[in-house]
Amino acid sequence: MISRRWKLLSGRETETLLAAAALAMLSACGGTNNLTLQNPAAPSSKTVAIAFQPAPAASISLAETASFVAVVSNDPDNLGVDWALLCSANANCGAISSQHSKSGDPITYTPPSTISGDQQSFSIEAFATADNTKNVVAKLAVTGFASALKGTYVFSTKGIDGNGPYQLAGVVTLDGNGGASGGEQTHNDPLRSISDAITGGSYSIGPDGRGSLTIDTADPNIGQQGVENFSLMVLSNNRALIANLDNPALSTLSYETSSGSLELQTSKAAPTAGYAFAVSGTGLFSNGALPMAMGGVLKIDSPGSISGAGSVADEFDGSKGIVNSNSAISGSVTNPDSFGAVKFTLTAPFSATTLQFTGYIVDAQHMKLIETDNTGSGTGGITSGIAIAQGAATGTFSTDQSFSGTYVLGILGQDFSGTPTSLALTGLVSADANGNLTSGSVDEVVLGAPKSISDSLTGSYTLDPSGTGRVDSQISFTKHETAPELIFYLTGNGNPPVVLSLDSTLGSLGIGLANPQTASAISFNGPYGLEFTQGISANVTENDSTAQITVNGSQGSLAGLLDSDVDFNGQLGSPLTGVFSPGSAAGSYSGSLTDPFFPTPGTVSNTIAVDFYLIDSTQGYFIETDSVTSAVLTFGNFSTRTPVCQSCQ
Repeated sequence: MISRRWKLLSGRETETLLAAAALAMLSACGGTNNLTLQNPAAPSSKTVAIAFQPAPAASISLAETASFVAVVSNDPDNLGVDWALLCSANANCGAISSQHSKSGDPITYTPPSTISGDQQSFSIEAFATADNTKNVVAKLAVTGFASALKGTYVFSTKGIDGNGPYQLAGVVTLDGNGGASGGEQTHNDPLRSISDAITGGSYSIGPDGRGSLTIDTADPNIGQQGVENFSLMVLSNNRALIANLDNPALSTLSYETSSGSLELQTSKAAPTAGYAFAVSGTGLFSNGALPMAMGGVLKIDSPGSISGAGSVADEFDGSKGIVNSNSAISGSVTNPDSFGAVKFTLTAPFSATTLQFTGYIVDAQHMKLIETDNTGSGTGGITSGIAIAQGAATGTFSTDQSFSGTYVLGILGQDFSGTPTSLALTGLVSADANGNLTSGSVDEVVLGAPKSISDSLTGSYTLDPSGTGRVDSQISFTKHETAPELIFYLTGNGNPPVVLSLDSTLGSLGIGLANPQTASAISFNGPYGLEFTQGISANVTENDSTAQITVNGSQGSLAGLLDSDVDFNGQLGSPLTGVFSPGSAAGSYSGSLTDPFFPTPGTVSNTIAVDFYLIDSTQGYFIETDSVTSAVLTFGNFSTRTPVCQSCQ
């Protein structure tokens, strides 16, 4: 029962009691008796803002990174910065280290490994997280190292296209800024020889010296509708290695694969005196297209004239399987055009038609040769090669002392199987200046046989007493029944002799160089560039590649990146690794190479066995030694490379 002492309060009485309670609460909390109530402060009238602090770099090289710092103001909750990286469609933008940061904290931009051309623009955008409508954009130009190649260059490659054997040679001017302008070239395959003007192009070079070159012509029947694409491996301003590498973004493929070199042109003077030369490829005969090779000495004994005195040639005619030895040869040569190209017209008893070659002059001692007598009528040749001047030594090679020392051989060619790149030979041979080949160690592969030979050799040689510099050798392998005939054409001036390799027993022929091996200690260590070709008997085709590697000589290992044309499908930057140990011959090493795209039928490791032969510490050759098992022949060369910048590898 409720006490009658309680009673209902009036409204005024209730208000009085509530006020008293409020005063008591304020007093207990240390408050005052000020009953004035205040509303929360009004939000700041300042809006969110963002800015780069400090101003970012406007450009960097491919070997550098860039730091970006954005500061957000009027952000009471410190929500920070959101980041975005923008570039053209389908391009590799590179990467930023984070998509969000605190205000004032840096992020890092890392460029892609390669760019299109020598400069590409990217945008780095910073947003205030508190208000994404507030943002700032930094434009950044990323530049490559096109300045590593500047000047006029002679290029040459050899391989196959959709019509069969294929060669390319020419001259192109590179401006040091990623542009190619002016030049001319000759394209040779079974359909015909074609000479075209080079109308333009572009190139780019990455921090590791790998890059790309595009050459434009007005001829839609070559390349990718007139556009030729190559991988680049820069060794120095004077030289780069190249290989066909189609651009998959274009609507048609070239079905061309080849590899070779790009060399700085330092002279366009008319050739004089003697030139040792060799060319190889395919001849067009009444009984079909068959391997052919030719070598010799051309003596230019008056301006524009090759009378025949002091000139000599050897030819292996694949249509008859015979060697035409020590034949007379004569003809004429034109004055160089504006790009340093000359035309040879030659007559020899082993050819029913006139032989024609274009020579692209590299310097006073070297030129690249490509045959140009294939008019599409079913006769002529698809050959190319080299010519090296004898200079003041022309006609003076009259005693055995003219040929002495240890030489590293590098020979590439074909057997009669129809497989491109089906013959390769490399190794050492020593001449004693008395007509004897005293020692040697050779690796030879004849893919169509199939036969892979690793053997020692001995033999003898005979020098042409008339002084032309032709040296014919007779060699014998220690364990194998047959050996090729090697004919050397001496050059003098410290240049290597040119070599013609003929083997009528195995039906193989090739050309190359006999490089004098240094007498000093040889080391295999440091940065190198390499190019190689792979003949594949299983489908009668070929792959060509360029690569950069770094060799660790103390550990016997190497590693790098490979750019390869695999079945006309470019594969960029695949990992190339290897191991090696000293071989039995001076400057030789045995080991293996591994790459995911190596064609190795019947295996899963993509590893091939190889031997390396060094000319000196800066250059050499390598050859696959398990070709009978893999049904692939791999042959290439390597040279030291100069990094394109101080911080580049």
